[in-house]
Amino acid sequence: MTLRRLLLLLLLSGIAPAAAAQQTPAQVPVASTATAPAATLDAETKCLALSVYWEGKTETHEGQLAVAHTVLNRTRHLDFPNTICGVVAQKSGGRKSVCQFSWWCDGKRDEPQDDENWQDAVDVARATMQAEAADPTGGALYFHSSRIKPPAWAVKRKRLARIGDHIFYR
Repeated sequence: MTLRRLLLLLLLSGIAPAAAAQQTPAQVPVASTATAPAATLDAETKCLALSVYWEGKTETHEGQLAVAHTVLNRTRHLDFPNTICGVVAQKSGGRKSVCQFSWWCDGKRDEPQDDENWQDAVDVARATMQAEAADPTGGALYFHSSRIKPPAWAVKRKRLARIGDHIFYR
């Protein structure tokens, strides 16, 4: 966690520095909305909804489902943590210990700013967790934006689909 992120979390949450250093995505403050206030969400739903919001809020419903399923697919794979919050907060290996999901360690506020997009993200997270929506990726474990040059890891993975602005891999 960067110093900037730690300070931001301290300012937003009003908690002690020692506690802030241990925060997970589930502890990110979420703007209260009329439809899905943070207090009504369990930690795992909140982690998944934040991932859908930040990684896919401009995507179609199918694109948001693809992001959500990729996170859930990781929870079922031995190479990743077995909880949604663990997957979201996981650092990648290698020399540069960077986050698996860019929104989690980009140094920006993680609190959703748009109530409508936040509610869509919560709805997608709930539907995905309750197995009410099929996986449009066919079992993806990775994705990246199509707007960037493919990361080095992409050449080692099987490309499964392009859905909206993201390319999905296993």
